Amino acid sequence: MVCAAPASAQNVSATRPDSIAAVLKARGLPSELKQGDGNPYIRSAYDDMPFLIALMNCDDAKANCATVQFYFGFNDRKGFSLDKLNEWNAKKRFVRAYRDDDNDPVLVMDVDTDKGGIPQAVFNENLSVWLDQMQQYRRFVTE
Repeated sequence: MVCAAPASAQNVSATRPDSIAAVLKARGLPSELKQGDGNPYIRSAYDDMPFLIALMNCDDAKANCATVQFYFGFNDRKGFSLDKLNEWNAKKRFVRAYRDDDNDPVLVMDVDTDKGGIPQAVFNENLSVWLDQMQQYRRFVTE
């Protein structure tokens, strides 16, 4: 008798960056796990747009992370209008835009993968939303 693997085995979790990398690779996107001074992150890109997936809410050992934050920013649009960013945020639901500490416009989206992770299909849908919003944000900031 063959038993099916438990559903949680197919879940995507910030605690298991390899599960995130697998979804990215299945979509044909690059995936490179990095460990900086802070929390670990995954470097990727889509449509000539580099982005990061920061592993957040980690324990003191920078492991066992609970959430991810998708991050995309510009470094050549310093001082982008706050009124325009407010316009963006008023119309968008799942992502938010702001100016970072260097006065650059950035876009972020948070996904909670705590308590055992989320199904691959759900993470994949979040990734689709992110990729679409990133393209829209690039057009918005560069027009």
